[in-house]
Amino acid sequence: MCDENEIQAAYDTAVGVVKQCNVLVQEGFRTATKRVEVKGKHWDLVTEYDQRVEDVLIAGLRERFPHHKFCAEESAFAQGAKLELGPEPTWIIDPIDGTVNFVRSIPFTCISVALAVEGELRIAIIANPSSNDLYTAIKGRGSFLNGERIKTRPTSELKEALVGHEFSIGSYKPIRAALFERGQRFIDECVGLRAFGSAALSLAYIASGQIDAYSIQFLKPWDIAAGALLIQEAGGTVISITGGKYDIMKPDIIAASSAPLAQRVLQIVREVDEALAQAN
Repeated sequence: MCDENEIQAAYDTAVGVVKQCNVLVQEGFRTATKRVEVKGKHWDLVTEYDQRVEDVLIAGLRERFPHHKFCAEESAFAQGAKLELGPEPTWIIDPIDGTVNFVRSIPFTCISVALAVEGELRIAIIANPSSNDLYTAIKGRGSFLNGERIKTRPTSELKEALVGHEFSIGSYKPIRAALFERGQRFIDECVGLRAFGSAALSLAYIASGQIDAYSIQFLKPWDIAAGALLIQEAGGTVISITGGKYDIMKPDIIAASSAPLAQRVLQIVREVDEALAQAN
């Protein structure tokens, strides 16, 4: 259990360590000869900077909070760890989200850090070192971009929405047909589609009112956790892609600037999935 003083101390410490890591990411961003490896599938890349950033984040947080636990991308992959979330304070970390963008020096990449306590998200930090943008939230206190309060747009209808839609997830064949069909349904109705190559940044953009909706599947908790709290604290909605409550450890989600918009996206997802199921 964390009291409010520990939450504030955790937030202050995490922001400081993330800012240290910004320098590392900026260094790597400018380096043309990054060492790049494939973790599993050909699109799932990792660089030495992913591990270096994660190491700095964990070391900085563990020094101040030795009793906290960690759920972090590179450590979890290397150890083949089973992803679990208990009642203990647990940091959920993606050292570099949008690694393919990072490798190609495309400035849509970020550090994503969240703290969950007793299964509830309490702190969210997303930093884009390329643009020096820092998105932050503490549960119950609102969301901020570079210290300024942010809110989702008051968009309730899909015809007024700019929708984030990550076509590259279609590299994973089981989702390909549904992903492309959903995209066609969205573009028939919405203002436009945008694909940024970073789930965490896409969610941050909903929180700050730059886009309005985003649906995604087959990712990991660290891709979504910080962005989910940012959206909730900015007045938006995050639900399961099946329509239920968002589960931190099962991050198949629909995120939107408003509940009505989330429901419209959900309706399209259901219609597409049902049609494909019948066709097969």
